[in-house]
Amino acid sequence: MAIIDSPNALQTPPSFWNTVLRYGGISAIAGVVMSLLFYLLDFNMMSFSGMAIQFIVAFGISVTIAALAIKYQRDNFDGGYIGYGRALLIGLLVILVGSLGSSVWNYILINFIDPGYVDNLKDKFIETWGENMPAENLEEALEGFDKAGDILTILKNGIIGGLVVGLITGLIAAGIMKRDRPVL
Repeated sequence: MAIIDSPNALQTPPSFWNTVLRYGGISAIAGVVMSLLFYLLDFNMMSFSGMAIQFIVAFGISVTIAALAIKYQRDNFDGGYIGYGRALLIGLLVILVGSLGSSVWNYILINFIDPGYVDNLKDKFIETWGENMPAENLEEALEGFDKAGDILTILKNGIIGGLVVGLITGLIAAGIMKRDRPVL
């Protein structure tokens, strides 16, 4: 028993899945609210400025939620300290879970709430970029819109987007929120 109770004994870090699922759910709700607002305001996401605004808002929300998740895990379960790698993993997984939740919302929106939504986006895309693109590139881009309501396409885009955005926001949030144990 002395070995197990020794301060030098290996300790398993506490699980972070509670934090990931809690803040991943918050991230999903934030994504749904943002998407719903853009939808209700009939925001043109096909213009360059529209894409930039959507990216900046989504990126800011993602960094904030990832940082809050890392802080929550660090302060409530990890004894006030968290290494960069663990913080990065938590941030990445939170955004991935949130992205998958938002993907489910997008599927419901496109296929059940407003089946004409993709056609509306396609029209806005043609209006914004149609004259500035070669015909074959425009046709190729429009074919991508036709796959937008497919569940596998939505999930694939959610996973890829969640991994890429989660990695970037996780790197930033982990850099801000990490707190290494003091070396004695």
